[in-house]
Parts: sequence; structure tokens; C-alpha cells
Amino acid sequence: MSRTLFSMPIATAVLAGLLAGCGGGDTLTLDTAAPTLSSVQTAHETVVKQARLTVTGTVTDDTGVQSVQIALNGQTGTAALSGGSFTATVDLKAGRNNYTLTARDAAGNEGTLQGSVYLGHRVAGGNAHAGALIDGKLYTWGRNNFGQTGLGFTSTVSANAETHPVAPTRAGGTATFVALAFNQNHSLAIDANGQVWSWGDDTDGQLGRGTDGRSLCGSGTVANCRLDIAQVPGLDNTVSLSAGYNHVLALKADGTVWAMGLNTLGQLGNGTTTSSATPVPVVWSPADAPNVGRIVQVSASSASSYALDDQGQLWAWGRNQYANLGQGALSTGTTAQATPLKVPMPAGVRIASVANGRDHVLALSSDGKVYAWGLNASSQVGFNGYIHKGTATAWASPVLSPTSLPWMETHPVVEVYGNGNTSYARRADGKVYPWGMYGASEGTGTVYANLDEPEDRLTTLASIVDMSLGALHQVALRSDGQVFTWGWSFEGALGGGSTTINTWMYNAPLNPVFP
Repeated sequence: MSRTLFSMPIATAVLAGLLAGCGGGDTLTLDTAAPTLSSVQTAHETVVKQARLTVTGTVTDDTGVQSVQIALNGQTGTAALSGGSFTATVDLKAGRNNYTLTARDAAGNEGTLQGSVYLGHRVAGGNAHAGALIDGKLYTWGRNNFGQTGLGFTSTVSANAETHPVAPTRAGGTATFVALAFNQNHSLAIDANGQVWSWGDDTDGQLGRGTDGRSLCGSGTVANCRLDIAQVPGLDNTVSLSAGYNHVLALKADGTVWAMGLNTLGQLGNGTTTSSATPVPVVWSPADAPNVGRIVQVSASSASSYALDDQGQLWAWGRNQYANLGQGALSTGTTAQATPLKVPMPAGVRIASVANGRDHVLALSSDGKVYAWGLNASSQVGFNGYIHKGTATAWASPVLSPTSLPWMETHPVVEVYGNGNTSYARRADGKVYPWGMYGASEGTGTVYANLDEPEDRLTTLASIVDMSLGALHQVALRSDGQVFTWGWSFEGALGGGSTTINTWMYNAPLNPVFP
């Protein structure tokens, strides 16, 4: 349900008088005027990736403000005051977070401001499956060869026409989930208590549930999947998840980062190249990661990992074959980087959010600009597409260091998304803009137009608050709770029903029907 920030003064009749004059001319003045708070007004609940929220705004009072406090999830913190402005910071839990700001003056009068933010994805896309959370209930659809839809069985379109989930299907039993993380053929979720659940492909231990009790799925000859949706031991108090191609990152409420799955290139960040089917903590080497702040976001790619701290610093580890770690002069190669390195950013740049595709990275700065690097063969970083590729103005592939994208210099954005060789940016009005590998239907076939920079290809779609990219399909949530899908509908990945199966491709978004 959408929520709008609003200001609501609450006056308390507290004596705050001043005696003036002398003798019988004494007068008593009561201060009953409450402070007034204001902040950025939004037409919908804000969806964020960072686990630490900073709220800024202004506060006024006729006699002066004494304090501003923020209350959220049992926490109460005091905001910093500077003139008539305030800055309040508080840590978030996964899911919906309703907060209250309270301003007090010297007389004890109070004014409040209430707001809501949502931490985590309510929609998710994998290789060719997808899911959405509607009122805490999990619905999934699409490819199911590893049981990644969580329905307790495997299926394909041809062999299981009656049961294969080509439209949103209820999964997850009675658990109340608040955030999703899908990729490739595996799926994870966080419940309302901060516990992580997993299901689907577990070939490399990416589901974090050990090696016992796995089933045989796909074309494998050994047990390699989980058909049941079950909890991951040791991942309690989790506030954020990111699913890579063969590994998963989890951020706990205490700021620690945990990883599980394939580790041949150091993507688990624990100082080794030994894979793990149970969660292991990321190790912050004093030599490689001095002055690291509290981690507030994690992001996993094909074989690299990223973490953002509360100082706006970005850290990276794992594969650097395509300059994934953004180290510039540091040569690319297949040598494992098993502990985090700081990604060097231009002076003064503070990162607010990070996203990645298979081997490229998008870092959103606090002022709405985007710095990108890594593999650029399909122009997923930029300027190597249908206009610039093969010309003197084309950007290289890979791009070795964080590079500012010119489009965002004049079109500031509020969020970035990536997967495969595709990138998306979302602006404040909820419009989303793709670049990189973008499918375009032409007659009975499909060509991919590699877009040099963000373009307005989805002209009918607006007010998007959350989005997730699959390998070749996209899922988005509008502010009114409606879910939209587009791209390739392989095995029902778009959730549009039997008439849309395997169509390549839909660039006019579908609106899946939920039971």
C-alpha cells in the first residue's frame, strides 16, 4: 500500500511563560505552537537497497527547535541540527519500515513527520523464472527444471503442460516473505523475522543448506537441487540478500557480510578459493581494506562480489577478468582476489547504490550520476552499441575504471539495475531506461539492439518503484502494486499464461494475473 510523507503538528499545553514588566503589570505568555517538520514529499513508498536510511529536511518553530528524534523498529536516534535543517540516520530491517520524526521545542511542544521505506526487492528475475511478493505471499512462474519456482517438483513446458507454472502460482506455504533474490536457476527469500530461505539449483552450494538432503534435478548425475523451500541455518537477522550466478551474499543486521556457494575465484571473500555449501563470513583484510565503514548493501555477479559501506565507499572481490574490480591500472586476469579491495572513485564521489550484470558494474552516486566499468561488449557500460561501435568514439571493452555516463549528467537517476549484458536506470518519476543488450522484435525474428546509452524504450511504463532483471526478461513493480514483465517468455518467464509461452520477444510489458 502506498504511503505519503506528511506533517502533523501536535501541540502540548505546557507552561513556557516569560514574566515581563513589574508589579501588577506582570503578564504570562504561553508557548503552544508546535514545531513543523518537512521533508521530500513522495507519491509512494520509497524502495531502497541500502540498509541504513538517512532522512533530511527542515524544521521550524516560533521560539526555536530543541531537538529532532527519529524512531524506527524500536530504535530511537537524535538527528543532527544545522540552522533550520536536520539529518537523521537509522538502520533498516528487510521489508517495510515505518518511521516517525519528532521535533520538540523548549516548551515541550511536539511536531511529527511520518514516512515509510521498503528495503529489498518484492519482484525477482532469474535465468528464465520470476517471482513477486503480494502482501507477503510468494508467487512464482517460469522455468522449473531445478525446482526454482518452489512448487515442490520439477517441470518443463513440453512434458508437464498441466503443472508447469506459466502464470503466477502461489508458493512458500504459510511463511511471510519480505524480500526476494533470484538468479540463474536458484531462489532465495528473507522472511519477516530476518531468516533466509532457499530453493532450486544447489549445484555449487549456493543455497547454503549443506550437502545433505539434495535431490537430483536438471540433467545432472548427482544430487544438485532443493525442491523444498526451507531455512538456511546461520542466516538469521538478515537485512539484505544478493544472488549471483553460483554464489550468494547476505548482509546481517550487525553489518557483517556472509557468503556461500562457488569460490574458485575468491567470490566468497573469506581469503580462500574453497567453495562452501554453508554461509562463511567475508574477511576484511587490514592491508586491502583499511578504514572500511559499516556495510549497508551487497551485490553479487557471475563470479565477483561488491559491498557498499556507510561512507559511500565501494568494495569488490572475486573475478577481475573483465576489470570487474574497477582497479584501473591493475591488470585484468583470472587470478582470484579472495578479500575485498576498495574500488577507486573520482575525488568527492560518494556511492549510494550498486548493481551489476554478469561482468559489469553500475555505481550510483549520491547526486544521481552513474559510474560504470567492466565488460562492455554489448554496450552495457556504454557507447559501444549500434551508434558508436566500430568508430573512434566507441568506449573500449572492458572499461577498466569507474567512468561517468554522460546521460546521467543531465538526467539524474534514483536507482540502477543490471543482469546479463543489460543495464537499467530509474528516474524519480518512476520511468525506467535501458541500455546495453536490448531485444527488439522484427517480424517473426528478433534482433538485439545494443543501446549506447539509456533510451526511452518503454514509453507506456511509469511510476515503477522496484525492478529486477533476469537473463533475458525483466520484472517491475508499479507504485499501485501492479506487476509488469517484458522480454523473452522462455518457458513462461513472463507469467503471461499459456498463450505467451516462448514468444521472443515482448517489449510491450505484460501485466500477469495473480490468483
